[in-house]
Amino acid sequence: MFILIAGGGKVGFNLAYTLSQEDKKEVTVIDKNKNALEKFKELPTVKTVHGDGTDPRILDYVGITRAHAVVAVTGSDVDNLALSMVAKRQFGIKRVIARINNVKNQWLYTRERGVDYAIAGALFIARVIHEEVSLKDLITLLKIGDGDVSLVEEEVLPVSRAIGKNIANLNIPEGIVLTAIIRDGKIVLPRGETVISAGDKVLALAESQKTHLLEELLGGS
Repeated sequence: MFILIAGGGKVGFNLAYTLSQEDKKEVTVIDKNKNALEKFKELPTVKTVHGDGTDPRILDYVGITRAHAVVAVTGSDVDNLALSMVAKRQFGIKRVIARINNVKNQWLYTRERGVDYAIAGALFIARVIHEEVSLKDLITLLKIGDGDVSLVEEEVLPVSRAIGKNIANLNIPEGIVLTAIIRDGKIVLPRGETVISAGDKVLALAESQKTHLLEELLGGS
């Protein structure tokens, strides 16, 4: 699966890191700022390209037509929308995901402009707050590619058997990758030695047919 990311900032780096941990994921990152790409040397399997992600010539060069998903996460709403339109209209990409930097621009992020999924921090939080689910329900925040992979959130309940265990000892099923933990309003990047606590909200990328296993692992008794 080939994922093309435009934007080498913190969001682009964290996404590339997460995806690069999975087998059979090919990730390429484009950024106009050459210095922004330096940190990607920490991710040897991630390819970087110095260039304008809105330029069709650059997109053609990186092989955008092979992309299962294009993700526009630059710091510019103009650039994110421009890339979305080019990816969808000129190259026919089926899944285009774009970052909203200024929520006042949310109305611009439509399917007519090439955006299949629009993501913004404030909107993301609002969606979680207003999601009407029971304590044991797992929230699907985003589907990637053809829907075979999902970004999900699971809260660690007080009765969970995972509490007090290191991530390395959780026996996480193949096909599930923990990407972040929201703890006391702060983001914790999960490592093998990270200990799970009650109330943690765990974000994970999971094969869609295996999301129930994450719910059983973290939310169940």
